[in-house]
Amino acid sequence: MSKIRFARHLVLPALVAAVGCASESSPQSNDSGALQEGQAFVPISRTLASSDTTSVTGMKVQSVPSGSGKESFYLAISKKELNRRYFLSAYMKQAYPGSVAAGAASSLGTRVVTFREQNGKLYVFDAQDGRASSDTFDPSLIIEAYPVVDHYAPFLGLAGHDDYVLFDPAAGLNRFGVVSDFYASYSENPLHFQVDLSYLQNFRRINDGGTFEQVFTGAVNDSLQADKPGPANWYTASGTLGIALRRYAEGEGFQPFDADSTSREYYFRADPLLEKNTGAALSRATKWNIHPGMKPIKWVISDQFAEVAKQYPKYDIVGAIRAGIENWNAVFGFKAFEASVASPQDSYADDDKNYFIYDGDPTYGYAFANWRLNPNSGEIRGASVYFNAIWLQSAIDEFDPQPDSAARVAARASQTRPQVPQITWGQFRAKPLCTLWAPGTGSMRDGLRAEGAAAATDGARDVEKFLTHVAVHEVGHTLGLRHNFKGSLLPLPQQSSVMEYILDPDAVAGGRDRPGPYDYDAIRLLYGLSSNEPAQAFCTDDDTAVDPDCATFDRSEDPLGKYWGPGYNTLLGRVLRDQDPTGRFLRSIDKFYLGGAAGFFRTGTPVEQARGWAQLDQLLALGVDHAADNVKYPGYTDRLSAFQNYLLNRLFFDPVKVRGDITDDPVLSGDALAAFDTSLKGVIVNSDGYRGWETRRTSVDVLKKLQVQPAYETLLTARASLAVSRTGLPAGSSEAALTDDLIARIDSATHPYYK
Repeated sequence: MSKIRFARHLVLPALVAAVGCASESSPQSNDSGALQEGQAFVPISRTLASSDTTSVTGMKVQSVPSGSGKESFYLAISKKELNRRYFLSAYMKQAYPGSVAAGAASSLGTRVVTFREQNGKLYVFDAQDGRASSDTFDPSLIIEAYPVVDHYAPFLGLAGHDDYVLFDPAAGLNRFGVVSDFYASYSENPLHFQVDLSYLQNFRRINDGGTFEQVFTGAVNDSLQADKPGPANWYTASGTLGIALRRYAEGEGFQPFDADSTSREYYFRADPLLEKNTGAALSRATKWNIHPGMKPIKWVISDQFAEVAKQYPKYDIVGAIRAGIENWNAVFGFKAFEASVASPQDSYADDDKNYFIYDGDPTYGYAFANWRLNPNSGEIRGASVYFNAIWLQSAIDEFDPQPDSAARVAARASQTRPQVPQITWGQFRAKPLCTLWAPGTGSMRDGLRAEGAAAATDGARDVEKFLTHVAVHEVGHTLGLRHNFKGSLLPLPQQSSVMEYILDPDAVAGGRDRPGPYDYDAIRLLYGLSSNEPAQAFCTDDDTAVDPDCATFDRSEDPLGKYWGPGYNTLLGRVLRDQDPTGRFLRSIDKFYLGGAAGFFRTGTPVEQARGWAQLDQLLALGVDHAADNVKYPGYTDRLSAFQNYLLNRLFFDPVKVRGDITDDPVLSGDALAAFDTSLKGVIVNSDGYRGWETRRTSVDVLKKLQVQPAYETLLTARASLAVSRTGLPAGSSEAALTDDLIARIDSATHPYYK
């Protein structure tokens, strides 16, 4: 069992959920408990009885009034439905404490299932395509098992009860689990969460099935964690899991898209489906059933946006969000999406709604999208976007500053957010498509924005354009698009894609409140409106670790020469001049600019590596007289040497997790290797008198790690120079002892040199 450690005595949120689809369902009122012919599922109250008799479809039936469906109930399934396929979906609506960080506002996934009554239980089987590896091996996979309820008088008193199976969804296997946090890896095995109490509420019938909520409470019991001291129930939680059961259907005329048919990973993939008797798997891209002549897919925008807009009459907030949804229609050339404000009765947990969520709490400073898929075809059945108050606040603070903006920005920058566990359900787990952090929340953009980004031009209009930019980015994910982190590689202020992480003012100035040229090409290929792959530069999340041009929040067609390098050297100059009392500039160098420039030195072409080293070494280079700098800024060269040591460790020795996206050690050749060797030889022999012993020792270690002949020869040459200089040093002096130590370090590094 995974040994995940959490803070003790956390009380996790109520998880209220329901999952949805974008079909034209017509929600009906909550059922009365009558077994009407043709109904697949009927809630039967566990708490109320009635002697009322009602005529239904010509029959006399006894009605068990479940009122508004708020109280506990059993569920009856028509026996006609037992062999039919259904979508089983789950969605987390609420979570406490932690709300969104604990998984609220997230789809947990959708499975295709069938039902079978056997041995006093209603079994739920996985009926997804692509499970059989051959004609011989076609497994039966049990997802859940609910106890069948016998001898329940109110149910037995209903006419037609023999045509139904009564079961208790609250008493299933309840295989809940707990993973560490929002970013838990799918390889992380959940800890067992023991459900102690559970009941159902809020059954809601829609035209192809129904939804309901399971309220539960429980704990992770320490008896299952033998290595963990302390109270028995070290982690407790309660919540509400929303469940949707909807008859399986595929969109009329839907055309799946082979995800392996493109040269690049432009699109999200549904889970692979095994092709029987071949050893191969079929992978489909995710997409809606969007096509010419269709009825527009409806989105609802939280009515809370309209309430917030009353507080900020200067801005068309609802219009900005609506534009973020409907601006995609221009890509299709017809109305694919249609957005309106939600009614108070609509819920983002409704399985038949596509909902743009507003959260008035800015604590969780990100936006994200998720969807509900048909796992067989990759068809997107519904989606939601989470968006909170911090986006509006930060947009105003940046583009239309108010008297309290500076204080708000400072408060956001200093805010810390708790890491809280997430609850899983069986194989269901939240998996947002994107987590886009807002400005001023410790995100990548915070250390970058101040260094020369495009200026805003129109306060109120730019606030709206920025809100639209965030919305159009997230809705783009729900259409199936992955990030394109080369969307910014154009002369400013241009970008080719809204699916890039772009500096906020650049996004506004560059017109990325609407899809860009790449987005047009990628969408039109995915939805069968073109047969051509995008012509624009492209990379996505998986490429950020190997491609220096695949970076988030960079800018211009030459990010090294026009952005990362100048930004790095501007801030480093302030650090060397001791103009960074709070360490803010050093943190920005480390978190942002160093990684951007070092990426080219680490994994670029030989020419890019040479350019990268020239930027990194620009203010640290040998042969510069810093006497005046030491007078004007006391300790200047001490800071220079200390930073150079820090830089070398970041490039070669520090753990991967602190290096940034480009994690590989540099593999140097050609001019880049020659320049680097020359620089480190000068550092080892301290040719300009400014290099400290720690930096000199690290330089020896770096040349050893390079494992190439020029570096080996550089070490031998440096040793010879040190031996000559050693003869002139006073016996017993610290300088002599440290030189001897450095010579011995070189001897150890070169005898042998190659590992």
